[in-house]
Amino acid sequence: MSEYQYLEFRAVDRPLTDDELAYANEQSSRAEITRWSFTNEYNFGDFGGDEDGMLRHGYDVFLHYANFGIRTIKIRLPYGLPFAKNLLLKFIDGEILEWEPDPTGIAGTLVLEPFHEPFDSYWEFDDCLGDVIALREKLMAGDLRALYVLWLCAAVDENYDPSQTMEPPVPSGLRELDLNLDALFSFYDVDPLLIEAAANPTKSKGNQPSNAPTLPKLLTPAQRLQPWLKTLNTKHAKDYLEQLLVGDTATAKAEILTQVAEYQSNLEQPEWPTTIANRSFEELLNLTNDLREIYDAKEKKKQAAKAKRDAAKAQKQREKRMIEMVQNPNKWLAETERLAVERGLENYNAAADILADLKEAIGGAKGAQIVHQHAAQLARKHPTLKRLKSSLKKRGIAY
Repeated sequence: MSEYQYLEFRAVDRPLTDDELAYANEQSSRAEITRWSFTNEYNFGDFGGDEDGMLRHGYDVFLHYANFGIRTIKIRLPYGLPFAKNLLLKFIDGEILEWEPDPTGIAGTLVLEPFHEPFDSYWEFDDCLGDVIALREKLMAGDLRALYVLWLCAAVDENYDPSQTMEPPVPSGLRELDLNLDALFSFYDVDPLLIEAAANPTKSKGNQPSNAPTLPKLLTPAQRLQPWLKTLNTKHAKDYLEQLLVGDTATAKAEILTQVAEYQSNLEQPEWPTTIANRSFEELLNLTNDLREIYDAKEKKKQAAKAKRDAAKAQKQREKRMIEMVQNPNKWLAETERLAVERGLENYNAAADILADLKEAIGGAKGAQIVHQHAAQLARKHPTLKRLKSSLKKRGIAY
């Protein structure tokens, strides 16, 4: 297996400033670099730049994939993690999920880099980053379900015994998390049914909410901005507007967002209802396997029923076509000629199917004679089309 690596940084909140763009260009001489993204691929060698420095200099998310076992995601959170410290310690233990705070301030980076055995079957990097960006938005809004999903992705680390990895508190509303995370789950080989398994905390005690707990109201970025906007007087608002219109827009926006982050970090965050299930990750995996068997059995039954319906529909269409064939055989003979001229195995098979049905529809010696003569004509007209002749032979049509 040849070596392959892919890495990408994305800016989400704003484009890079001139200084940040210059810093990015210092990190690699061969990457594709813009104010919104930094992408590189390797078949040999490695990235020699500063991943964490890039995230402190404008970029917001990072993905690194290597087919020899690396699957790393880093998420920059300028406002920090908006959850109580005692709750965070149950999710972020510094082993399967890490929080790297900046040397100063409240910002930091959430890091997932579980170990996996080498594999080379993943290519949906753009979709995966889309999932990560969607989760980042949920995290910044204070949605504990997003942190739980990231814990699930980190818990698949093959260096850790799943029977010894204990589940953190289970956030309420997991089933209602309105995100399609298929690409992220595929990146980490996580069965999406883990969410369904986790949403049924069968061994719960303490801190257990009611059957239908009220979930905190999640605000949009614009709504979260409103309290800070109300603190501005006319002079400050004009100063900020002037910076955006006259100065370096990216730099001005970066400075404004820093002030917003400092203000929002002091706001009280709503507490998310949770359940303590006291389960190991191994128990979660076993529950997921049980659900997968049930789900696959239902899907198999559903597919069998669909195949039966499709076969019945196809048979009705065939019977209708055969009636039309008896009424106007020349139309269908011309269709086989058109298919032969267009070429391609699919067309050859379709032409042979038409002749086989025409033979049956007309029936008897007459049907056999018409089809035999036309097949012989096709063979003479297209002597090099061996696949066409093969398709005719497979359907018992002489030529």
